[in-house]
Amino acid sequence: MAKTQENTENNAENPVEKLERENFQLRELYKEALLEIKNLTERLNQFEKPDDGYNKHWSVVTKIVFLITKADKPLRSVEIIPLLQAREPSIVNKQASLEKYVSAFLNTAVKHERLIPYKLKGVRGNFYCLPEWVDEEGELIPEMRRKIY
Repeated sequence: MAKTQENTENNAENPVEKLERENFQLRELYKEALLEIKNLTERLNQFEKPDDGYNKHWSVVTKIVFLITKADKPLRSVEIIPLLQAREPSIVNKQASLEKYVSAFLNTAVKHERLIPYKLKGVRGNFYCLPEWVDEEGELIPEMRRKIY
């Protein structure tokens, strides 16, 4: 009977020690999780809210014009799409074909003369330029031509 009593006493201590160890481990995990949340929040703020003037509430046309301005060189639609996806991850879920989605807004920007399409021989598609990058004859200024070669 003494052995049974000893086992009971050891079992009584083991759950307390076990709970204390688990409590300590959970506290450590909690601290790590809080630190990870803080780091992810900072990264998310930099990703979604960079300090370059980008505004999620702009129209898509304005966002595209901003991205081209920020790139400081003429861009093709295949170059614009990844930049837009990086800033607006939600558009991936909204559209089946991002090319068609962006193309519609590029056409609107061209129609309203916010962007000028520039065709370079041997390159598929147009480069989209800001109006100030194109001279009176519709040719790219030399500085911008150097950036797309």
